[in-house]
Amino acid sequence: MNHSNARFSDRQLLEILALSKDATAIYSSEDITIEMANDAMLGLWGKDRSIIGLNLADAVPALKDQPFLGFLKEVWRTGITYEAKESSATLQINGQLQTSYFDFVYRAIKNNNGETCCILHTATDVTELVLSRTAREKTATENRLLNEQLTTTNQELSAVNEELTATNEELLTLSNQVLLAQDELQKLYDKLLESEERFRAIFDQAPLGMCLLRGREQVIELANENILKIWGRRYEEVIDFPQSVARPELGNQPILQWLDETFTSGTTRINTEIGIKLYDQGTLRDAYINSVYQPIKDNHGTVTSILVILEDVTQRVEQKKREERIQEMFNMAVQSANLGTWYIDAETREFVPSLRLKELFGYYPDEIMPYDVAITQITDEYRDLVIKAVENSINKGESYDLEYPILGYHDNQLRWVRATGKVYQPEDGKHAHFSGTILDITERKLDDIRKNDFIAIVSHELKTPLTSAKAYIQVLSAKAKKVQDNFTAATLDKVDAQINKMNTLIKGFLDVARLESGKIHLATQTFNLQDLLKEVVDESILYTNSHQFTYTPCQPINITGDREKILQVINNLLSNAVKYSPQGKAIEISCTIENGMAKVWVKDEGMGVKPEDQAKLFDRFYRVETKHTQTISGFGIGLYLCAEIIKRHHGNIGVESNADTGSTFWFTLPITAE
Repeated sequence: MNHSNARFSDRQLLEILALSKDATAIYSSEDITIEMANDAMLGLWGKDRSIIGLNLADAVPALKDQPFLGFLKEVWRTGITYEAKESSATLQINGQLQTSYFDFVYRAIKNNNGETCCILHTATDVTELVLSRTAREKTATENRLLNEQLTTTNQELSAVNEELTATNEELLTLSNQVLLAQDELQKLYDKLLESEERFRAIFDQAPLGMCLLRGREQVIELANENILKIWGRRYEEVIDFPQSVARPELGNQPILQWLDETFTSGTTRINTEIGIKLYDQGTLRDAYINSVYQPIKDNHGTVTSILVILEDVTQRVEQKKREERIQEMFNMAVQSANLGTWYIDAETREFVPSLRLKELFGYYPDEIMPYDVAITQITDEYRDLVIKAVENSINKGESYDLEYPILGYHDNQLRWVRATGKVYQPEDGKHAHFSGTILDITERKLDDIRKNDFIAIVSHELKTPLTSAKAYIQVLSAKAKKVQDNFTAATLDKVDAQINKMNTLIKGFLDVARLESGKIHLATQTFNLQDLLKEVVDESILYTNSHQFTYTPCQPINITGDREKILQVINNLLSNAVKYSPQGKAIEISCTIENGMAKVWVKDEGMGVKPEDQAKLFDRFYRVETKHTQTISGFGIGLYLCAEIIKRHHGNIGVESNADTGSTFWFTLPITAE
């Protein structure tokens, strides 16, 4: 093989580098002239190919005040490769200056004389990685500081209570209640601090003023409502502005200097009842504040921002008003606690229920509520379902959304609840955990039960006269046919068909009522799905001559389930295909095996279903309303029943459809092992 012919030209090498998915550029001369830059590098700069041939400083002006040009010239001069990790760079993208973080290498390419002939620049954008890590570190520190500040506040409240108790004996009982309320609120805060999402809610709603200052310039990145009130400023006046610009009243005060010292030293500063002038509707007011300046550091120990916590203590209100306000906050918190919450460690299975959850399960607030005991309070018919759903959610990440009844531990009261939850993956060294909320739905559920019982009773009562009417019709029809009264016989046949439709509707209502009240049971057996499909198709061909049925047999598949219920599902899908497609059109039925599941599908050439209707198609009493469906009878319960039957067989059901081109309804069932 002639290896000399395999060498690439310089132009070919440049074209190959241009195709690299990594950001790549080549510079020539000590002026750092851009010889080549691929699309990835141009995207990072926010430029197009018109800059090729320019020196880097002119092509990307935002780099002039940053060290990168100096690094490149040093590499050119010394020929020594320069490599950096997670280096910040400010670039102008779409007219906006944006700070990003990159891993990059400036590699000197030398000629045969050992002289630098060009520099190869490769870069990787690691902004998301750096910001994510910084946010996690910042959150952990902020959580700890907020806890310390809340503890300090509680201690101050206790001191005030002790002073006022000496002068007013009548307030003693109320003071103790306030301390208890404060302790309960503290517990709520401690639980909320367990996650980063909860921290933001506390940040926005905390009773103290809080803000986050970015960089030594003290750019105001976050500010809650309380600190805006203390400052006398609006949100849009301060966010993303340095303090010196947003709050010029601090110019002759030591605050900016103290914050700068905190940033440079990296040590926490605590100020107690310091005098300060604050902006107030165009004027300055004298105020006294308590404050904490807490530096936030990255994983290298470098200070990146400062968390500021403020408390305006200018006017200390009378103790009675303070206690009334705290009591009111406590009452609001209690009244708002409509949801119970829980936490389960996915590894240790530690179970932490909220006070509201204890209340729903009939426990006392200070009583231990073990998970294994709580499970036994779920009624027998739902207990295994809940246990399995919890385990599947923890072990498989499946969604958890159930409604079930429980009996109170002490009060023995029956309550219906809805529980929703999910698994949260491990983070910051903590185990994965399963947590969620639980809501008391007893009143709604009892209404549903009464409604379903009413529907069942009414439907049952309607069946008796309809059965009698059908018998009379059959007798009259036989007599009419005997005397060859064709008109009467045909009319009676139509009446009989309408009675059959009414019976089908009543059966549907009965099935819905039984299904939702838990009174419908599956008569499971093992049967051959192919035989069942052939039986249904043969019957459809025999009794329906308005459409062309095509059945594609599949391999023998054994299913364990309620054969009659699956038959009901298939008949419903075929009936819908007939009702919603023009006469003479083809209807296809077949089955396959996909991902270890048996899949049955029914395809028609009918009116189709719009995308916005498909998600609701299997909801109870939902009907697609179009000009084509106005003359078609039905109450929207057939597909709902199909979905519930398939769900109880641990399968799935769905539709693939386009308007005016037909629909394919399908369902899946687990295959029984041989």
